[in-house]
Amino acid sequence: MRTARDQQKLHFGIRILTDEETLTLMPSTTRGGGHYMYRISSSGLLLCLLSQTAMAADLPRRALPPAATAVPIFSWTGAHAGLFAGYGTLDRATQFVCTGPDGQPGARNCPVIPSKRASDGSFVGGAEVGYDWQVNSGFVAGAAADYQFTRLWGYDRREGAFPAAGGGFYRRSVAHSGQRLDELATLRGRIGFAVDRTLVYATGGLAAGTVRTDNNLSLAGFPLFDGRQGAVRLGYVAGAGIEHAFSEHLSAKVEGLYYDLGSRAVLPAPSYPVLTGYHAGTRVATDGFLARVGLNYRFGAGLPDLPPVALAGPATWDFEGGLRYFFSAGTPREKLGDPDAPGQLNSRLTYANAQAHAGESFARLEHNPTGLFAKGFLGSGGVTGGRLADEDFPPALRRYSKTLSPIKDGDIGYGVIDLGYDVLRRDGYKLGGFLGYQFASELYNGYGCRQVAGGTPCARPYPTSMKTLGESMQWNALRVGVIGEARFDRVRLSLEGAYLPVVSLSGVDRHWLRPDINPGPEGGRGDGYFLEGIIAYDLTPSVSVGVGGRYWQLQADKAHTTAFPFSPPSPMKFETGRYGGFAQLSYRLADFGFGETGAPAAPIRKD
Repeated sequence: MRTARDQQKLHFGIRILTDEETLTLMPSTTRGGGHYMYRISSSGLLLCLLSQTAMAADLPRRALPPAATAVPIFSWTGAHAGLFAGYGTLDRATQFVCTGPDGQPGARNCPVIPSKRASDGSFVGGAEVGYDWQVNSGFVAGAAADYQFTRLWGYDRREGAFPAAGGGFYRRSVAHSGQRLDELATLRGRIGFAVDRTLVYATGGLAAGTVRTDNNLSLAGFPLFDGRQGAVRLGYVAGAGIEHAFSEHLSAKVEGLYYDLGSRAVLPAPSYPVLTGYHAGTRVATDGFLARVGLNYRFGAGLPDLPPVALAGPATWDFEGGLRYFFSAGTPREKLGDPDAPGQLNSRLTYANAQAHAGESFARLEHNPTGLFAKGFLGSGGVTGGRLADEDFPPALRRYSKTLSPIKDGDIGYGVIDLGYDVLRRDGYKLGGFLGYQFASELYNGYGCRQVAGGTPCARPYPTSMKTLGESMQWNALRVGVIGEARFDRVRLSLEGAYLPVVSLSGVDRHWLRPDINPGPEGGRGDGYFLEGIIAYDLTPSVSVGVGGRYWQLQADKAHTTAFPFSPPSPMKFETGRYGGFAQLSYRLADFGFGETGAPAAPIRKD
């Protein structure tokens, strides 16, 4: 056991020798000499160094500088798929053609009608898939295929006195010509140069579209030539664009394309024994421009150096997209007034219970810090049934007339794009407002004709294999609305309502048994509204299923038609309503690596 004297001999774990012990350990030759003073000085220096080291152990360690982080480099290599929407034009150069009995163009007695160029435009939308390869220099090469829903058409009419080759005139004559592009698909290659996340490219390749061309010619009051042709036409497409990647997998693009599907001639023979052996019709060229904005999801490596989503902190962006099946029915109506007797109703067409099956895609993108959002859907489908009622009223006709025709086919197309802001956000619910655009296209075809009111038209029924009446309508509308959402655990309820203060209509009426008024251009302005409700259930944090209902009503009460030659425009009123239900499957993603992650820095540990 140590004595108090022994405890004093310890300092910082080092035993201090007494003078006697030191002298004992020293050789006799050095005792009391200079070597003794040297040993004492050395021991003091050693003790000082040891004490400084022990004190340093109690101080916090200086943090090491952070390791350099490699800057992520985006790669465009990989497959992609996405949606796009925009504006398209259909340009047409129409040349009237007539051949004599020997096939000679411009033979004697052929009507001479000048050529014409015109252009019409409307909404387009569709989907794209593709693949790209990128090399280290930034050069990118790839291929893409797309399909777009189009409702592009244009019809022209000439009326008056047409000169005849060789002399003379055909007085009070009418010539109709026009075409319709129902759909367009392209298969393109593209090359470009990428600067990190931005790609500038040129593209070109094959284009294929379904084109319907029709024309008719009435000379001196006789409907002599009436011809129609529909076929898939091949051509080419070329253009350029710019695409920017916002995240590892999400990119947006803006591009412009020019397409050319060539020209075709439709030359029917006369339907009456007049001008026997002659053929007259039109040759129409089909081309135009497409301006498209698209959103792509890229399946490639993208930015492989980004941190995992689990480490990214609260999500800045939320994205949800999916598919729906929509079954609906509608009852469009149009009323024809008298141009010379205001308020008089001459005719009414009712397309009752026009049923349609459609598929659609939808998406919603939200910026959580600000509450801003963008949403929309795009769909198309076929009409499978319904009944057309055609009514004519006295004094336009001597007796009231009502004919019935089954609706056998047709199609619908529709789309919505909205930008909005959630003004109220709480746990479990939110409420916002939005501004947007709505597009709707309708085509209905009636077959046969049966009189049910004792009038003169169709007193002798026409077979239901014959196309007799049809209507094409395009609606464009401005939307102002509110949308609210509430969540109860895994169940989500969404309600939306919108007023459509500005609605425009462009339409074509087809009376196939009356070439003198076929086609009949129509147009007008009005308003409308839109309602939708959805109940969804989350199967997983990312996947949900749901059901919903939708109704929209559009009307144009300031409308007219110029279908009747040698007459002023006739006043009209249009309305269309479509209601139905849908089932949906959606997938939800958070962030995509947008912007800063917002994760706090890890604390530095102390020993």
